[in-house]
Amino acid sequence: MGSLGEVQFIKPILDIPLEHQASLLKERANGHAAVPGLNLNTVQHRQSIPNAEKIDFRVKLLRALRKAWKNEETEAKFLEAVNMLESDGAALFGGLVDPALFEKLVEAYDKVQEAAGNNTFMHSFVNMAVQNEFIMGGDYVDAFAHPLLIAITAYLMGGAIRIQEFRGKNTDPIAINAQDNMLHVDNTPFKEEYKVLLNWQRGQVKGPSGQNFTFLPWTHKGNRDILASHDGLPWSTERDSLFTSHKAIDGLFAFQRNTHGRSRVVEAVHPEQPLAVLFPAGAVVHHRYRTPTGNARSCIITAFHLSKTHPGHNAELPEPVGRKKNLIEFLVGHQDENSTDEFLDILSSESPRIAEKLDHLFKATHPSTILDLEPLELKGERLSAWRDTVVDAPTPLKYKYDRNLIFSGAEFSSIEEYTAALAAIMMYDKCGLLQMVLYQDGREEIRKPARKIVGERKIKPLIELLMPWVPQLLSSSFTENDLIDPKTLRIMCDAVAAVANNLEMPEIEAECVGPQKIYKSLTRLMMDLGEAMVRCEGVETYLATSLFLFLAAEEIYSHLKESDQLALRSIVATFLRNYVASLLLVESIDSQTHDPKLAKLVKVTA
Repeated sequence: MGSLGEVQFIKPILDIPLEHQASLLKERANGHAAVPGLNLNTVQHRQSIPNAEKIDFRVKLLRALRKAWKNEETEAKFLEAVNMLESDGAALFGGLVDPALFEKLVEAYDKVQEAAGNNTFMHSFVNMAVQNEFIMGGDYVDAFAHPLLIAITAYLMGGAIRIQEFRGKNTDPIAINAQDNMLHVDNTPFKEEYKVLLNWQRGQVKGPSGQNFTFLPWTHKGNRDILASHDGLPWSTERDSLFTSHKAIDGLFAFQRNTHGRSRVVEAVHPEQPLAVLFPAGAVVHHRYRTPTGNARSCIITAFHLSKTHPGHNAELPEPVGRKKNLIEFLVGHQDENSTDEFLDILSSESPRIAEKLDHLFKATHPSTILDLEPLELKGERLSAWRDTVVDAPTPLKYKYDRNLIFSGAEFSSIEEYTAALAAIMMYDKCGLLQMVLYQDGREEIRKPARKIVGERKIKPLIELLMPWVPQLLSSSFTENDLIDPKTLRIMCDAVAAVANNLEMPEIEAECVGPQKIYKSLTRLMMDLGEAMVRCEGVETYLATSLFLFLAAEEIYSHLKESDQLALRSIVATFLRNYVASLLLVESIDSQTHDPKLAKLVKVTA
């Protein structure tokens, strides 16, 4: 073995002349950037149950609930709660379940996070849909799936509903502009989605004292900008759902004034009790207002879709023996257009508990309460501070640089060291913004599971994933040839997607379970990443999309037989070299120039 003096260091080198670098980046990260807004004339694009069908369902729902309601006051209270949500765009429920019951939820949730949380710098994510023990853990599920919340949501949506997405997140105090921490509208402008966001101070039976849910009342009366294809078909992008500039915020305030006579921002501050927020997430402008102050927060997010228009299941629980499904089993189980009768039957059996909770909420002396929004309005300096945070909070790229995670110029004594450093950088870059397409028919919905698998991977599995591919990075320096043209990348993405598509079996999306669902999800994700690659508006989006190309393609590659992997190996390696070359290019421009024009180019844009 040679002496230490003979150690050959591994150095990632970018071999592109400085005078060519800025133009190469501009070609890849200079898509058209527009200021997103809300409109009344685009509401027509939001698909919902026809009014006649919606009214018919509401009549049936109230009839089912009335069976155990002893007086008309109960129905009046129910409709008043519905009206609060329909009017303001969110309803805030404090202390929905008893503290002793919530303590059991905290204990069970903390165990899940300890075992499965991904613990990234930004949050710790966990997919609650695979946590069967938690789902079936007892009555604490009322904290986020109380039959009253389900009945209100179903009444507003006009049909039987199911849980489409079920996840948990722990967040530490931090100011950051990334993903769902940005001021945004969820999901798609073409469909309805409601969410329950359950928040509490981590480890405590208390409400959060930071990282609070914040929303703009009345914005759910409008809809996002809708684009038109060359064929005249409506579409949108994830970028059109983000409001991260002062100009965009001014537009939101103008919309509020035009529709309601005034503007308002509400921060759900309620440290006394755990807080459940029910809101039309696909319509109302909101975010998690993340700041460096306050205590660490935990939350559970459940997203609800109509069973008829979005059939499927969220979790795979064993079928109950000798009894009917309870409400949570129904909500996470398979539902479709034939689920309405069972849904109404379950809610009818829960109507006494709905009546009891309504009585609690409208009784001034009871701990359960619906919060008044007026005292929660941001005004004066607090409103100004909120605006500045929405617009100017640091991005993942800024945090990456502040923590000196720079690949350029580094020297590594081993492949293991090289791989660990690259993985650490990827953990930040994969938190950047993606700007994928949103289709009128909602076909992008299936890509979400694959996106979570790719985007929420822990650092250790990421290192293990990278190790076999890193030798492909050491063969030569990175040149202009490694920076693949975005249009070519799109063609390559379609080729990878076609391979994943061949792994599918069921043709009907709702029939997809287990691996087949993941293959279908990866297929859609790969195609939409390729389409997004040609529209990157900024550096952070370009890096994130380039990285996702590799990670998604590698995930598909990992499911193939060894004989089939040969066809994809070179493409996956090309995606990885493209990402690393792009990373080095951005770092080079950022470090080498003080030209204001170039500095503006590499500044992270949302």
